[in-house]
Amino acid sequence: MSERNLTPEAELAPGLEAEAANEPAVKDPESAAPAAAPETGAGETPAPEAPPAEAEKGKKKRRGKKQKSEAEMTPEEREEAEKKKRNKPKNVKQSARRLLGYIGEHKVRLIIVALCVILSTTVSVLAALLIRPIYAAVQSVIQGKTTDGPAVIASIGRYLILLAVSYTLSAVFSLLYTRIMLNVSVKTVTKLRRDLFNHLQGLPVGWFDKRKVGEVMSHFTSDVNRVNDLVSESFPTIISSTITAVMTIALMISFSWKITLTLTFAVALMVLTVIVITNKVSPLFKKQQKAIAACNGYIEEYIMGIKAVKVFCYEDRSKARFRELNEEYRRIGVKANIISGFMGPIMSMISRLNYVLAITLGTISVTRGHMDVPTLTTYLSYASGYGGPIVSIAGTYSAMISALAGAERIFEVLDTPFETDEGRVRLAHILATELGWEETEDETGALAWKVPQDDGTFTYVPVKCDVDIKDVNFSYVEDKPVLKHVSAHANSGEKLAFVGSTGAGKTTITNLINRFYEIEDGEITIDGISIKDIKKDDLRHSMAFVLQDSKLFAGTVKENIRYGKLDATDEEIVAAAKLANAHSFIKKLPEGYDTELRADGMNLSAGEAQLINIARAAIANRPLLVLDEATSSVDTRTERKIELGMDQLMKDKTVLVIAHRLSTVRNSDDIIVLENGEVIEQGNHQQLIDLGRKYYQLYTGLYEMT
Repeated sequence: MSERNLTPEAELAPGLEAEAANEPAVKDPESAAPAAAPETGAGETPAPEAPPAEAEKGKKKRRGKKQKSEAEMTPEEREEAEKKKRNKPKNVKQSARRLLGYIGEHKVRLIIVALCVILSTTVSVLAALLIRPIYAAVQSVIQGKTTDGPAVIASIGRYLILLAVSYTLSAVFSLLYTRIMLNVSVKTVTKLRRDLFNHLQGLPVGWFDKRKVGEVMSHFTSDVNRVNDLVSESFPTIISSTITAVMTIALMISFSWKITLTLTFAVALMVLTVIVITNKVSPLFKKQQKAIAACNGYIEEYIMGIKAVKVFCYEDRSKARFRELNEEYRRIGVKANIISGFMGPIMSMISRLNYVLAITLGTISVTRGHMDVPTLTTYLSYASGYGGPIVSIAGTYSAMISALAGAERIFEVLDTPFETDEGRVRLAHILATELGWEETEDETGALAWKVPQDDGTFTYVPVKCDVDIKDVNFSYVEDKPVLKHVSAHANSGEKLAFVGSTGAGKTTITNLINRFYEIEDGEITIDGISIKDIKKDDLRHSMAFVLQDSKLFAGTVKENIRYGKLDATDEEIVAAAKLANAHSFIKKLPEGYDTELRADGMNLSAGEAQLINIARAAIANRPLLVLDEATSSVDTRTERKIELGMDQLMKDKTVLVIAHRLSTVRNSDDIIVLENGEVIEQGNHQQLIDLGRKYYQLYTGLYEMT
């Protein structure tokens, strides 16, 4: 459970962000200091000092369009500048190269795609050359140069058949490379999604604490889907259009290089249009991706907290907040797509004006005898179409930029470093022999810390789970300490309890002991070994946790209990359930241990879900047991049942208990009372009662724990 104090509003709508108070504007250092009087020579009259308004006006005029320094900005201007900096893609080229690296893993398919694109485009472009002899044949009949009508018709028929075959082949090749490219795109995004999920497994818990669930989920949905669209649709279009444009211009030059050279200004205009719109729209698509992530995050939080929303009649506020987020996404999306949408019409307009110019110059060329009509007709067919590929590239531009923005967000996650683990001590199964401890692969029930020595050998320290917390200081946020010089000790088999108000630092201790966060100052040792020296996986394999929020997964009851020990038999599962006093209610479920649970055990009561969670810890059978508010979500009757089972579960184990209910810590060997991150009392139950201070007040109800 998080120890940060939440306001009621924050608890009801986690996605609702409070407006930050505006900071006072930073004054201009120059305006703060008095101006020095100018020195004047003899007989000189000092220049009159300009009025403040005029002086400021002159300063602004001299400065012109010079960008304001951070000190000159108001808090609103600084925030807006920071937003623009965050939303601007950091390195689109690098994201494109990395994405091409994923696509490049399918080299054979890509070679086939390239060949099909080349063949489809080449056949389609060259097919237009067949138009010239058709026009020439018709012209010869019209001009009376030939009287053999049937021969002309037969000739035209052959060319028409070739034209039909050419376009058919082009379509077949196009269908083939589209099919292959779809396969490549699916495999690419599958690997990208797998890499993203696998990378999340190695990220520290702190990374997830700083992000909303919906924001993380948007990487797997919105971002990955946009990349899929880019690979399956945009890439083939760009390749095909590029080849078409190059071949078309080459053929146009072969017909008339002078006219083609005159028309090239249109290409320059198109390129300039792409550059201008690129600079405008790139940051907008990055903002669009963040806006949809914010929407997804709020929806996720709303669904998870639907009961609280309805109980507190928060629907109207929730709808208003979502309307704001959705409107922000709409506003950014409309602006981005309008600007990127300008590209197609502008390109089309330039292309059509260029076609008019081609007709004009071609007609002049025909009248002067430099070109015949069939050649002009063929040339114009290319001139009308050569702008099309460029328009097609422009049409895919918005999707390409949006996809690269999504890819950049994915790669930002993939570039996040894994949680550091400098531990060298491993956990090993051991057997006692005449020569001492011997490591084995079999589960013997005996565990030891395998400690490497300087000479390359190992020593084995039997796991007893003596826990020693030595003068620990820690803070989640700098200069806001959560723990201050906390010390505690639990010998093997003892029960150590931490009690205190919300935010006192109790759960933070569990976060540190399993190395979800690293200790800033002080030390925690297990069996005399610093936990920093123990590999994280091995450290966590020595512990079993029962947390306040019982996390159950979609699957059967049996599968959820087996989560604590993946190779557990059905008999071991039943034994663990009996130990946790969960067996009786499980047998009453429709399918018993094979009953399907919804995510988070939504078809169980909170107490039943926690009993399964405790059974999971029981089957893990670890030497160190951590109970973080384990019974806070169950009624007192169920709590007594749990306590009976817990007595068996805690036998011969070192136990750390975090509790609000003091009834659950009465039989602890040592109780630590925390307040504002500091130890204010320490002792067993009777000692603290006799002390008559904070614990006594809490236990007797003289002071309410908040």
